[in-house]
Amino acid sequence: MFKTSFQRVLAILLICVFVASLSAVRIEAQGPYDENAEVLIWIDAAREEAAGKYIDLYPDRGRLVQLTTTNYGEIVDKVLFWNNVGGGWPDGSFAGPQTVQQMNDAAHSFLEDFTPFVDPEIIAGFAPGSLTNCYDGDKLYCLRNDIAHFVLYYNAPLLEEWGLTPPTTYEEMLEQSKLVAQEHPDYQYAMAQTEKIFFNMLHSTHCPYQQFLGGGRVRINATHENCYKAMAWMDEMVSSKALLPTDMFSGEAADLVRSGKWLFIPSSSWFADYAFVGAYFEQTDPAVQGLVGVTAMPKWEGQDAPSTFWWGGGSWILSRHSVNPQAVADFMVYMTTEATVDQGTFPAYLPAAEKWLESIVNKTQYADRAEAAEVLMAEAGHMWTLGSEAPVNADGLWSPIQSRIFSGELTYTQALEEFQAVMVDGGNKLHYEVVTTGLDE
Repeated sequence: MFKTSFQRVLAILLICVFVASLSAVRIEAQGPYDENAEVLIWIDAAREEAAGKYIDLYPDRGRLVQLTTTNYGEIVDKVLFWNNVGGGWPDGSFAGPQTVQQMNDAAHSFLEDFTPFVDPEIIAGFAPGSLTNCYDGDKLYCLRNDIAHFVLYYNAPLLEEWGLTPPTTYEEMLEQSKLVAQEHPDYQYAMAQTEKIFFNMLHSTHCPYQQFLGGGRVRINATHENCYKAMAWMDEMVSSKALLPTDMFSGEAADLVRSGKWLFIPSSSWFADYAFVGAYFEQTDPAVQGLVGVTAMPKWEGQDAPSTFWWGGGSWILSRHSVNPQAVADFMVYMTTEATVDQGTFPAYLPAAEKWLESIVNKTQYADRAEAAEVLMAEAGHMWTLGSEAPVNADGLWSPIQSRIFSGELTYTQALEEFQAVMVDGGNKLHYEVVTTGLDE
């Protein structure tokens, strides 16, 4: 009996050892890196040409890179599917600026830290704040491709004719708008993209409507005093018609710009190159020659510098499932450094941005091309990235509230409590721990 029992125990132990050894083999097969392994990277059509140049310029590394042109916006949801089936993940992807916050949880378990694979000097070359939302602690989960920081565009010939200078503070902007309303009532003092100006104003005062805290935590405090300060300004500017929130690619906006009856447009670094030229005027139209002035966004009295929002900007993410993360990182470093010199939007990597801005001298829409380049560069570091658009879809939750403001049901100030409520609910539905007090600056 003893012998039989002993044999059974021994057999069970041998089976356990065998199973454990198989598990160890499987884990080891996933762990070691293979520097000769091919990597699959998701890109969008806008990056096809630049990606192809990498393969031609660096054939030793480029031969490993396989590209799939697809809708990178689907990756957040598709990762969950791949996790369920146990495979199919790309080694990396182009992504939106909110992707890290949307995927940085146990359910996705996709993101890999760039820091072991990228030269620290390269990382240090990105615009101040541009990588803030890429970090969780000391782990860097994305590289920014481009940034879309706000600047203040102005009607340069008109301001010169009227002897006005762009306001440097929001307080000054409010007072200047009253003067213009009295002397030139038929002119639109300022206009801006509806939802983007709302978020810019929240960022301008450091309103903690959403701050990603890492570790499954998010601060949502849209009723902080800083938020009310921003919305009081919005209410006064909008009610007096000094500020027109609108779709900046609508006929309304285009007609105002083409008529010349506008003064200021706060918007992103790409706006002059994709709206003034393209949406409003052809590049060869004499009306756009020297039209656009560019200056810093206003700051609030007492602030050392403006704090701005951004409208756009992409990033690159690396998969923890990749067996050749160095090959992925090398490609993505190229795409965010060398390749961005020739792209259409402001590079997040500042040495590339310096070269990119040289093209500004050939853009006919700018009144002072050298000054435009200088301002765009200087303002690249003034995004208040401690305010975030993710993980909660703040844009989508704000939209129906904005409709009620347009209908006269709410003021911007009154809307903050409702915005707070739907944001908290959104955070809870994503299973985040929601902190509703405080402010991180």
